[in-house]
Amino acid sequence: MAQNNSGVPSRAEKLVSLTYALINTPHGYSKRELRKIVDDYKGLGDAAFDRKFDRDKKDLREMGVPVKTLGTDAEERYLITPESYRLPEVSFTTEEAAALGLAAQLWKDTDFESSATRANGRLSAGLEDSGRGVSFTEYVPRLQAAGPAFGACLEAVWARQVVSFDYLDSQGRSSQRTLDAWGIGQRFGNWYLAGFDHDREAVRIFRLTRILSDIRTGQAHSSRPAGFSMSESLAALDPDIAGQTARIIVAKEAGWVLRSKADSVVPGSQDDDVTLQFHDMMGLAADIAKLGAAARVLEPPHLVTEVQNKLDRALAAQLKAVPGYKLSKRRNAGRPPSTEAVALNLDIISYVAKYGSPTVEQTASHFGLSDKQLLAHLQTIMMCGVPNGLPDELIDVEWETGAISINNAEALNAPIKLSLTEAATMLAGLASLRGLPHFEHASAIDSAYAKLQSAAVGFEGLESVLSIALRSSEENENYATLVSAIRTRRVVDLNYYSASSDAVGVREVEPIRILEHAGRQYLRAYSVPNGEIRSFRIDRIQTVIPTAKTFEWDTERHEDHEDIYFTPGPTDELVVLGFASRLTSLVDEYSPEQWARGDDETIAQIRMTSLSSIAGMVAFHGGDLRVIAPELLRTEVQAWLRKAVENKEVK
Repeated sequence: MAQNNSGVPSRAEKLVSLTYALINTPHGYSKRELRKIVDDYKGLGDAAFDRKFDRDKKDLREMGVPVKTLGTDAEERYLITPESYRLPEVSFTTEEAAALGLAAQLWKDTDFESSATRANGRLSAGLEDSGRGVSFTEYVPRLQAAGPAFGACLEAVWARQVVSFDYLDSQGRSSQRTLDAWGIGQRFGNWYLAGFDHDREAVRIFRLTRILSDIRTGQAHSSRPAGFSMSESLAALDPDIAGQTARIIVAKEAGWVLRSKADSVVPGSQDDDVTLQFHDMMGLAADIAKLGAAARVLEPPHLVTEVQNKLDRALAAQLKAVPGYKLSKRRNAGRPPSTEAVALNLDIISYVAKYGSPTVEQTASHFGLSDKQLLAHLQTIMMCGVPNGLPDELIDVEWETGAISINNAEALNAPIKLSLTEAATMLAGLASLRGLPHFEHASAIDSAYAKLQSAAVGFEGLESVLSIALRSSEENENYATLVSAIRTRRVVDLNYYSASSDAVGVREVEPIRILEHAGRQYLRAYSVPNGEIRSFRIDRIQTVIPTAKTFEWDTERHEDHEDIYFTPGPTDELVVLGFASRLTSLVDEYSPEQWARGDDETIAQIRMTSLSSIAGMVAFHGGDLRVIAPELLRTEVQAWLRKAVENKEVK
């Protein structure tokens, strides 16, 4: 039985109650009436109330629940209309629901993973057993948004807003840019924002990871042309375009990455003179800095300066005092936004209404919650209703018998519409899978995509301004050979570049599947010499040579359900690294064993096969990565960086 909460209502509880009240009134509430019935609004002055109410309306709008205004000025009244609240009825087949599940599985970014999971649960709620156990097999893609800039850019693109931000271009120059936001998308593993640049008076594309500031939004624009396609804009990008020439002195037997791109290599007695073409100065500077004292730039001058700056920043970061920290097995991801809890509570109400009296266990399983977590949500729901309402105006929740019943919530029984992020994650996920060659679930993906477009009411045309091209959609010879070997269970020899030894060697492997994470591809394979499953970066595979040998599937030998991109071994050495906020998405790739949170960095304990490569890693990231422990390694990295800095200062 519902009852009044003697404590202060949580924000999630207040927003559910506000939704309940505004959808339960045919004529709406005035501001005066809302200030009487909502505790959070009582005692506020006009300006304070307007700010708080505007914030609540914004949160509801972001969830896909727009508040409608009737009348004008002092006569304004507010309500939520059923048609603006409810998800259109769309029926998915078992195979299509499985396709939705695959699209939801793509996202491995905390906020967008939650959005995709909620949307998938809402869309396929009528097919309780569909898609369960269906997963990616030979190819497993994962998507990750490019930090906080992604969400802000997505909203600005959809709202057709002018945005401004501080930007670092490929030549290392920083400037403030202002543009009409037209589209956002991913290609080559990078996220890009496209629009009309006010200063350049031309269309420009910006890499999100080079945005140095918060996204500042301004007025609306109308410059995006009809028929604009973000996918076509990204298709015009050429990652291999050569813009400038560099000359670099590289020590013998070092710098394989540079040598592999070289136009010429002139041998010397101790060093070689390497000439290559480049367009992305920041990327090349990182590759050179990673070699430390084993490489020195001769020209052009601005590349010399950027390599020096990277090493200077890396050394400065490494010399910073070690903060106090306490490692934990559990990562502290912070509290989810209240809107996430509100959307989940509303989804639980509609789910229970659809199934009549589902069990606690069944409901918890559907939403991926523990029984304890579900009961916490049910307790919140039972405190909701018309704010400060009488008992019969509150939502009635029962679960003591093991079956859940929710009464007096008829207005909330229909599933809510998809929000912008929910529609974006699902549409982009399915669209990216549609672009894959020879994908094993292609037909179900196509039909699910068509139906999802009709369900995403209010977001018609979103697919034209949001585009994701998975790396595997751009097939190359090695990728195709590996896919064939996976399907035919063919043993292959890999000519593989090892970053730790800066050398190429041969690996005999039994290929299992291909993973893609944030635009980088990995082969998961059983390493015959090592007797274990390992990850191999596909961009480091020089050639794939199929052998005459095949292998039989052995569950103990080949079963692999982990999304592991870096394979630590039990005898590898433990190190503690500090990752700056710009590298937060990189942390998971190293399969950390423990975590801690510093003032402005994520501290992670990881295992490394070879410590010899860590100094180069620190230099590569130019101040965004540092060694925290052990102390001896910190000292060694500092000495390595000092030597590298001194080498770069030699004229």
